[in-house]
Amino acid sequence: MILRLALAELRHRPGRALFLLGGYSLGVAVMVVLLAVGEAMLEQARDRALVGGGDVVLVPAGVSTEMLKSGGTSTLFLGVDHARFLQRRILESERGRAEHGIRAASPVLDGKQVELIAGGRTWKAIAGGELPGRARMAGAAPDLLQGRWTDSDADRRWASPTQAELFREIDHFHLPTGATARDSTWAEWHYFNVVLAPDRWVYVTLMVAGRLDTPGKWGGRVLITVREPDGTHRSLNRYFTDRQVRFDTASPDLRFGGGDFVRLEGNDYHVAAGAGDARVDLRLAPAPGRYFPPTDLGGTTLVSGYVTPALYARAEGTVCLPRCERVQSAQAYHDHNWGTWRNVTWEWGSASDSALSLLYGVV
Repeated sequence: MILRLALAELRHRPGRALFLLGGYSLGVAVMVVLLAVGEAMLEQARDRALVGGGDVVLVPAGVSTEMLKSGGTSTLFLGVDHARFLQRRILESERGRAEHGIRAASPVLDGKQVELIAGGRTWKAIAGGELPGRARMAGAAPDLLQGRWTDSDADRRWASPTQAELFREIDHFHLPTGATARDSTWAEWHYFNVVLAPDRWVYVTLMVAGRLDTPGKWGGRVLITVREPDGTHRSLNRYFTDRQVRFDTASPDLRFGGGDFVRLEGNDYHVAAGAGDARVDLRLAPAPGRYFPPTDLGGTTLVSGYVTPALYARAEGTVCLPRCERVQSAQAYHDHNWGTWRNVTWEWGSASDSALSLLYGVV
């Protein structure tokens, strides 16, 4: 009966019937779209790759939701650049808490490809990691069926290292590999700048350079440059063989012979170096949190690395240039460079006071 009525309506008033049919079809289509959107939102809300707890999820630049869902982030080995610096100095900083209301930040490592080796056999696996304490603070901790899930000492060092632990992490020496180990232009050095007076300062560099894979083809160098009040510069050099050089790939420590060195002592740097008629023996105390994280540019043959552990520091000790004088609470700066320097140029500069530091540069 209903079919006969519909056919009669269509036969006698085809225009109105088609209009009503089109409206009904449009309504059904809209409902299907809304249901699909709702289902997608529900799936995303349950998707482990998108659930991070808290209010905001930070992902690597250029990553979309679909890339997260399809595993594209881990497949492309993407990650948040300088994640440790971001966690420590921005998200969990006093400014982040006071000005932006950040109560907690929980870093997540997801989809990391690893190899498990046991009994001579190797298995490939996908692993992930979180910091238990930070995950709980952000409301992203899992429900444990049994056992404990607490921060290890390595977790603590990742999120909130001591000043000395931070310097050992960011200011250590490097062993070049591959072609860079055979490159005679490889060099790595500690650089210190101490302001002795408004128109007088001293630069101290302790450098390791040469082909580190070949005995006798590399060594050390001390460079002391004095800027006098009249604007003149006086540079003094002293060289050391590879047998006289000791450096540490797990700390800033560097030694040339018996009396020239950079050594981390507690939270401070002890610097002793001499060249020509100049000699310095200084202790630098970096201001907490005033650092620039390690940045490594280039590839397999061109490497250019840079870190500034002390954008602002205070120096105490003695300088002899050649007349000896006592240094007390002098403003100082320290950076660390490494890489190959063939056909490489750079410009950089810095400025600091007790409250603010500015660093700029281009390679």
